[in-house]
Amino acid sequence: MERRQFTKLALLGGGLAPFLSGCQAPAKLQASNAEQTTASAHLSKAEAESVSRKAHESLMGLREDFKMMGEEHIAMLLYPGFAALDLVGPQYLFASMMGAKIYLISPTDDLKPVTSGEGLTIVPTHTPSECPEALDILFVPGGANGTLEAMKNAKLIDFIVRRAATSNYVTSVCTGSLLLGKAGLLKGKKATSHWAMLELLPEFGAIPVKQRVVWDGKLITGGGVTAGIDFGLQIVAALRGKTYAQTIQLQAEYDPAPPYDSGSPEKADPFVRDNLKGILAPLVESLRLAI
Repeated sequence: MERRQFTKLALLGGGLAPFLSGCQAPAKLQASNAEQTTASAHLSKAEAESVSRKAHESLMGLREDFKMMGEEHIAMLLYPGFAALDLVGPQYLFASMMGAKIYLISPTDDLKPVTSGEGLTIVPTHTPSECPEALDILFVPGGANGTLEAMKNAKLIDFIVRRAATSNYVTSVCTGSLLLGKAGLLKGKKATSHWAMLELLPEFGAIPVKQRVVWDGKLITGGGVTAGIDFGLQIVAALRGKTYAQTIQLQAEYDPAPPYDSGSPEKADPFVRDNLKGILAPLVESLRLAI
């Protein structure tokens, strides 16, 4: 695709387009920050499009590893009770890749809305039969009781098995790795999951790794919930280059500064950790029985 087509698509919106507007800016924008803010507020539509076009062209010409446009096919599986942030974090990052096609796959043969464990409802875009055979990424989110029920759903597990065979990358976040395990995709593989579920991975023949993101061949697994953002950025970098991933990270203003240093069992207050582990114990054992 020619460069003018890249920039035309960028200006129409999607991906990085709505956010990139500063590289090689015209002289009127190259004064102080305050002047830039004031000037940008008074740009005509044509001037704003010119700034955006130059920014896209600057990025495309910056480094060899920067790929602005692609044609990735990414299937993201839904099921009742999935964890919303497991899905939404990576989906935001994948959707920022210009030209990528995302398929939100229904767990049934219709497009009825699917409700997450937290009550957020997502409308699928495709049924399982409408999902492409060849995928760049097959993605499975995790959940709690939703994952437990999904592990018992033979039709859903069969879909994972069949699409995994024709996908360049087979991926999950949080307890989504347990669904990959149920599909027989973790045998002999390094993988991760939510910290409280790591002990279940050997039941599937996997080698558990306590890490935010774990790569083993075409298998990519992310840790619990928020690890999906780190997971997504690593995949974007693999597909589009490090600079593209860095640009999306800045677009998303992903600059974590948590109010408490309690995001892992190693860092959390032992009282908090042990009680949460106790709360999750029935779920862990129910998942173990479902294996």
